[in-house]
Amino acid sequence: MAENKDAIIVAIELGTSHISGIAGKRVNGNMQILAYAEEPSAGCVRRGKVFNIEKTTQNIKNVIDKLQTTLGKTIAQAYVGIEGQSVRSVHNKESRNMVTKSYITADHIEALREQSSSAPYPNCERLGTFEQGYIVDSTPVEDPIGVVGTNIEGEYLNIIANHQLRGNIEACFNNTEVHIAATKVSAYELSQNVLTDQEKRAGSVLVDLGAGTTTVVVYKNNIVRHLVTLPIGFASITQDLATLQIDEDEAEQVKKLYGNAYVEDTEEDAELLQQTYTTSFGTKIKVADIQHIVEARLTEIIVNVENQINLSGYEDQLLGGIVLTGGGSNIKNIEKAFHAHIKSIEKIRTARTLNQPIIKNSTVTNLSIDNGMGNSIISLLMSGEENCVGERYKGKDMFQGAESEEKIDATKRAAEEAAKKEADMAQRLEEYKDAIRKKITELNLMFEEVGESGSDKKVRRRATEKAESAQQIQDDGFKQAIMVLQTKDKYKQTISEAQALSTTLADTVDKLNDAVKQAQKENSFGTKFKNWLEDLAGED
Repeated sequence: MAENKDAIIVAIELGTSHISGIAGKRVNGNMQILAYAEEPSAGCVRRGKVFNIEKTTQNIKNVIDKLQTTLGKTIAQAYVGIEGQSVRSVHNKESRNMVTKSYITADHIEALREQSSSAPYPNCERLGTFEQGYIVDSTPVEDPIGVVGTNIEGEYLNIIANHQLRGNIEACFNNTEVHIAATKVSAYELSQNVLTDQEKRAGSVLVDLGAGTTTVVVYKNNIVRHLVTLPIGFASITQDLATLQIDEDEAEQVKKLYGNAYVEDTEEDAELLQQTYTTSFGTKIKVADIQHIVEARLTEIIVNVENQINLSGYEDQLLGGIVLTGGGSNIKNIEKAFHAHIKSIEKIRTARTLNQPIIKNSTVTNLSIDNGMGNSIISLLMSGEENCVGERYKGKDMFQGAESEEKIDATKRAAEEAAKKEADMAQRLEEYKDAIRKKITELNLMFEEVGESGSDKKVRRRATEKAESAQQIQDDGFKQAIMVLQTKDKYKQTISEAQALSTTLADTVDKLNDAVKQAQKENSFGTKFKNWLEDLAGED
C-alpha cells in the first residue's frame, strides 16, 4: 500500500478505565502521534462493554472535541476497537465432497469460507475468521488450490462476541457526527505489533493485562490459534484493596506502591512485610496484608491464563513463550509470578513498547509509549489506512476568537503549557502523597522503637532527627501544587487526600516528639535519682 503522507488516521478505544482517542500519520514508514485524549469510563463501560449509551456517547464526544482542538481539523471518521469479556474464538470445520477427483480451485475454498462465516452462533456475531488448515482426502495440505482430490475439509477459527458489544458501540457513534471507518478486534491488532515474526512462527502467547479484562492470544505457525478475553483484570485488585477501608483512588496508589506479583524470600521483602501503611483516614494496614491480596488476585489471573493456554491445544508447542503487555505488566515481579505458576513454559518476556518505532509529538504529554499502557490504542491506530479528518475545525475551542494564525499558535502554546503545568503539578502532588505516606510509616516504626528502647540516647536522637526531617517534606513545592490544582474540580479528591495526609503527618510528628520527651524525662538523672530514693524508701 502506497503511503499517503497527508492521511491523518484516528482511532477510538473504549476501555474499562478510559475511553481514549488518538490521531497520527505515517512518516517514512513510522507512525507519528499528533494528538491523544481520554475521558474516564467508570459508570459507562464495564469490562470493555458499553452499558450506559448516553454517558459513553458524551465521553466519546469529549474525546473527539479534544482531538479536533489539537489537530485543528474536523474528524469525519475513526477506527474503533472491539474488546470485552464476550470476545472469544470458536473452532469450526466445513467440508465438501466433489464426487469425483477434481482440481481444487479458489472458488471451492471461498465456498468453504462462506460456509464457516455463516455458521450460526446464538446471541453472538462473528467479528473475524482465521484459516487454520485444510485436509484433502485425509492428507493435511497447507495450500489446497491446484491439488487433486475428492474430499476437502477446512478448519477455521471464528472470532465471535455478544451481538450487543458492537451494537452498543455503533449506537453511541450514531449519536455523534463521526462515522466508524471500521471496527477492529483490538487483541489481534495488538498481537500484530507486540509479537515478533519469530514468536508468531515458533508459537507464543500474548497476555494483555488490562484494567477490567485479561486477553489471551495464542499463535503457532503465524496463525491465530486461540483468542479469549477473560472478565478479570487489575481493577479487581484495586477493588479488593478497597475492602481494607481504603478509598478506591488511594487503593490504586497503594497497589502501585506496594503491589508485588511474587513475594520473594529476601531480606528486603521480609523487612517491607513488617511495615504498616497508614491511610489518609488514619487506618493502619499491614503491608503484608496488602501484598497478600495483590498476590492472591494475580494468582487467580495467571491460573485462568494457563487454563486458556491448555484449552488452545498448543500448550506443548510454544517455543516463543509468553509475552506480557498492558498496564498490569508494570507490577513488580510479574514475570517471576508467571514462571512460578506456569512451569511448562520457560520463556517469558514483557513488551512495554511496540515492535515498530513510534514518533510522539512533544505536545502529546498525556500518553506513555514505554510502559505497555498505550500499546493497544497505538496498535489500533497503526491498523488504519484511510484519512479520517476533513476541513478546519470550527467548533468552540480554546483557540476560538483568535484573529490570525500567529495568535492561534500563541494561544495553543499557552494552553499546552498550562495543561502541562497542571499535569506536572498533579504528578508532583501524587509523589508528595507517596513520600508523606512513607514518612508516616517511618515515624510510626520510630515511635514503637522509642517505646521499646527509649533509654538509648541514640534512639532518641534518631527519632528527633526523623521528626525534624518529616517537616521538610511539605515544602513550597507541596503548597504550590495544591494552589495550582485547587481551582480544578477533578483534583478535589486528591487535594483532600493530600491535606488529610498532611494533618496525619503533623499528628504523628507530635506523637513522636512527645514520646521522645517522655523517654528523656523518664531517663533523666533527676528522675532516676528520685526513683532510686523511692525504691530505697520502699525497701526500708
